[in-house]
Amino acid sequence: MGAGKGSPPQMPSSAMSDHDDFLHFFRQTEPDLRAFIGSVLRDPHAREDVFQEVSHTLWRKFDEFDLSRSFGAWARGIAGRKMLEARRRNARFPLLFPPETVEVILGAFDETDDFANTQESALRLCLESLPERPRSILASRYERQWPCDRIGRELGLNLKAVHQILSRLRRSLRRCITARIENDDFSPAPPVAASPPVTDEDAPSLSFSANSVSTHSPS
Repeated sequence: MGAGKGSPPQMPSSAMSDHDDFLHFFRQTEPDLRAFIGSVLRDPHAREDVFQEVSHTLWRKFDEFDLSRSFGAWARGIAGRKMLEARRRNARFPLLFPPETVEVILGAFDETDDFANTQESALRLCLESLPERPRSILASRYERQWPCDRIGRELGLNLKAVHQILSRLRRSLRRCITARIENDDFSPAPPVAASPPVTDEDAPSLSFSANSVSTHSPS
C-alpha cells in the first residue's frame, strides 16, 4: 500500500488541514481498530494489509464521516465489511470465525465504545451553539447527504468555498468537542446570533470556544 507499518496515509500539503483532523480521530482509534482486525484474522500479514487498506479508505471517505457517529465504530464497520468481502471472494481468506460471528464481535466492540457516548453529548452541545447558517450547512451535508455541488447551488457558493467551509466547520467542531470533554463541560451553550450571508469572496472563518461558536470575516 506504500505506507509504513502503522502509518496513516501521507497526503499532499494542500490537504493538510483535513489531514490534521483525520489524524486526531485516527490515532485515538488505531489501537481498537487493530484489536478488532486481530480478533478475527489470524494471519499477521493479512492483518496489516487490511489495516493499511482500511486506513486509506478512511482518509478517502473522511469528508463523508458523520460527526454524530463514533469514528471508531465507523472505522471498524469499514474493516468488517472489507474482511467479509474478502472472504466472499476467497474462501481461503484466513478469518478465524464464520461471517455471522464476525458481525457479533463487531457489535460487541461497538457496545463497549463508551467514549462514543461522551463524544456524542459534546457534539450535540457544540452543534446547538452554532449559528443557523453553519448548522444548516452541516445538516445538508451529513443528515440530508447532499453532495457539495448541491449545497453550493442552494447557497450561491462555488464548490471550493463549500469545501473550505465544511473543512473549517469540522475542524472547529473537533476543537469544541475536545475542549468540552477535557474540561468535563456539558452545560448548555448560550444562544448565538444568526450569522450574515456567506459569499464566495468572503467565506467565513470559524472559531469555537468550549461553549460557543462564531463566524466572522477575515480581517
